[in-house]
Parts: sequence; C-alpha cells; structure tokens
Amino acid sequence: MNFSDFGFWWVLLLFSIPYFSVRYIAKSLNLWRGSFDAVGLAAMSLLLFVNASRSSFAIFICEIIFNYVMVWWMLRQEGWKAKAIATIVIVIDVAILAYFKYINFFVENVIGMAFPTVSKAWIANGEAPGSSAIPPGLSFYTFEMVSFVVDSYKSRKKKPIKALDYLNFVSFFPHVVAGPIERKSSLFPQMESFRFKFTLENLDEGFRWLSLGLFMKFVLADNITPFISLEEFSNAWTVWFNAFLFTLRIYFDFAGYSFVALGLARCMGVRLTLNFVAPYTSQSINEFWRRWHVTLSNWFRDYVFLPLMGSKNQLAPFYLFVTFTLSGFWHGAAWNFILWGAYHGFLLLVLRYAGRPFYRFVGEKFFMPQFISWALTFTSVVFGCLFFMENNTERLVSKLQTLVTPWAYSPSNLFNTISLFNGNSGVALAVTLVLAIGFLLMEHIAIWRKCESEYDLLRSPWIARTLLALTILLAANQPSPFIYFEF
Repeated sequence: MNFSDFGFWWVLLLFSIPYFSVRYIAKSLNLWRGSFDAVGLAAMSLLLFVNASRSSFAIFICEIIFNYVMVWWMLRQEGWKAKAIATIVIVIDVAILAYFKYINFFVENVIGMAFPTVSKAWIANGEAPGSSAIPPGLSFYTFEMVSFVVDSYKSRKKKPIKALDYLNFVSFFPHVVAGPIERKSSLFPQMESFRFKFTLENLDEGFRWLSLGLFMKFVLADNITPFISLEEFSNAWTVWFNAFLFTLRIYFDFAGYSFVALGLARCMGVRLTLNFVAPYTSQSINEFWRRWHVTLSNWFRDYVFLPLMGSKNQLAPFYLFVTFTLSGFWHGAAWNFILWGAYHGFLLLVLRYAGRPFYRFVGEKFFMPQFISWALTFTSVVFGCLFFMENNTERLVSKLQTLVTPWAYSPSNLFNTISLFNGNSGVALAVTLVLAIGFLLMEHIAIWRKCESEYDLLRSPWIARTLLALTILLAANQPSPFIYFEF
C-alpha cells in the first residue's frame, strides 16, 4: 500500500471507525465471534487494495482464487499428481508475472537485437495489452504465492487450508504491495489464529517502528530525492555524489516502507519479518546481502539457488552468479538491473576466492582493518547503485568512462560539484545529510554496544518520539513515489 498517499490513511480510517465501533459493542454484548476478526481483516485489506488500483485488484483476485483452488487440490493428491499440480501453478504464476513485467523488454530488447523489424512493429502496434505498467505488488505477491505452493507441496503434514486464512496470508495489507515476502511457516499460522490484539505492548512496539519508518521515508528519503540528478555524466565528482545520494535514498525509502509495514502489522498483533538489518554497517558484500532486503535474498536462496545447484556443489559459484543476475532482473525489465545483479554476483565470487587472503593482508598492514573493510564495502555498494539508478545504457557507459578517467577528478570539477548546492537548497541538503549520517552512525553504535537489535537505539522511547516530531516538522512537501513500487 502507498503509505505516502493520503487516500490510504483516509480509507483505513473510514473502515476502521465503524468496524471497530460495531466490534466493541458486539463484544460487550457477547455477540462477537473471534472469526469475525479474520473477516474484518480480509475486508480491510481488499478495500485498501481496490482503493490503490482497481485494474490490479481484478488480476490479484483471479490469482488468489486460482492459487487457492490448485493448492487445495494439490494437498489431496499424492506423488506425481501433486508434483504436476504444483508445477502447473508455479508456471502459470511466473507466466503472469513475465507477461506484465517482461514481455515488452523481451520483444523489444532481446528479439529486437536479432530481428529489429519485429521490435519496431511491436512498438508501432502499441505493445501488449496491459503491459505498459506493472500491476502494484505483482512481483511481491507472486513470489509469496510460489513459495506457498512449494512449501505446501514439501510439507509432511498435508493439513487442509481455509480460504479465509489463505486470503489473509496473501492480501494482508501492510505487506502485499512491497513485502516483506513472507513464508508460509512464519505468517500463515498467525493468520489461522488471527485476532486483533491492540495491547499496550503491541501498540508501543508498532508506534516505534512507525516512527522510524515514517522518519526514514518522509524526512530522509524524500528530502534527498530532489537533489539526485541523472543527467550529469562528465564530472566524476558529480557522478559519485549522485550515486551516494541515491544509495542513501533507496535505503531510507525501502527500509522506511518496510518499517511502516512492520509497525502497522504489530499494532494489530501480527509479526512480520525484519526486511532490513542496518545494511550499510556491513564489512563485506556477503554480509551486506544478509542485511539488505532479507526476505527477497532468502527467497532466491531457497527457491532458485539451492534447487539449481542441487548436489553439484562444485558449480555453486556459477549458480550463485546466475541467481544474483536473476535477482537483478527481478527488480526491473531493463539491462541496467541485469548488470546490477551480475555486478553483485561478481563481487561475491571475488570475495569467495580472494576474501580471506585480502582480509589477512588488511589485518596485518592497516590500522583499523574493520574500517577499511566497511569503507570498501560501502564504496562497492555506492558504485553498484550507478547500475541500479541509470536505465539509459548509453549514459551509463559514459558515466563509467568518466569514473576511470583521471582528469575527470580535477579540482575545477570538484568546485563545480560543490557550487551546484548553494543557498537555501544547499542548507536543506546539508541538514538532511547530517540527519542521515547521524542515523547511520546510530546503527553502528548499536552494533559496537552489542545491542539486541541494530535499531534498538533508534527505537528507544524518547528517540522514537523525537523522530515523530522531526517527521512532522521536516517532512518533504512533495513525497516521492516508493522506489520498489516500480518493481
């Protein structure tokens, strides 16, 4: 759901006031059944989805009905029949995703490379119906449905599933559009026994996550966004600075969304998976991927990498590279996302073969080797963001050429970069960067102090209240769209 859209909160309020009023009165008269809570949650989630996108809602409902019926049927079969049903469901789910997300890219950029006339004719005819924009949440709930099919097929106890529980599992509104991508084992049991649990503990925990997420999104991400420019490609300092700003923005934007989702769910008594664990504190790329978009990384590990590799452990590096390239392609139907995934796959291979001797060398020759490792990892992530943020291939190549050109780092270019940010806008950016760096420093301090969670300090009571006050005072006038809604 689009938490930055006033319409989301308005519809949520319009539903909640009458529903919970009736619930309160009915409970006081002993007329309320516990199962009515699950019905209310489903109605709330579907209403919010309709409000977000009516056309996407139709696709969503069709997929839910199809998946539920097929899983229900699969659980009553054994052997090859169950396997065949699972295969059919997964193929159709992935085919729907491929149609809406990749059909135009495949025809225009893959087939078009060999047959340019086909690509031109495709574009001239207006592309495939419905493929001009990706239905909101399709990438996320498709992965969740696929994992549900696989986990149900592999489960030893073929326990029947109720339609209402499955509906709530898939459509649970805090996470349906942009994750976290929940597993059957973690979320489905909570939906089977769902009750609204507005306890003081849940509301307090939910409020802290909400404060953190709203501050990250509306103060940090949205105030950084206007300063990011894709146009400049000849000044190396500007290219690096824009990549740095984008690196900050994408974290605060997506993690902010995830924490708002976590907070809303927790207020109702539901625990979602923590999708980000202070990724910019990482001292290696593999640690970064254990902290960044955790549920997507785990999904690709369990449903792509491990099945691809099977027992061929000697081919693990190859399949690791393939998996990360596919992960990049999942983010978007464009070459830059494929390059971004391949780049991170390549970094992991470098770390696999050269990591130990390198870290041994750094530990022996340098003071504060942890800082060196962190700086290299963060710089690698910033460089990788160049691929992620730039979908113009020609301009991306120009930027890469600039970065390896020594005279592109001239003092005059540095002065030109600094002079881009002056006056009130420069002050606004400076204040935002001070807050952003202070935020990241708090994550580091939490790790140094060995706190239970990397966000413990930021979620402490007085800081949570301060972040909420800062959000009210410093939120950007024009909220930017959530980046991951495009995926």
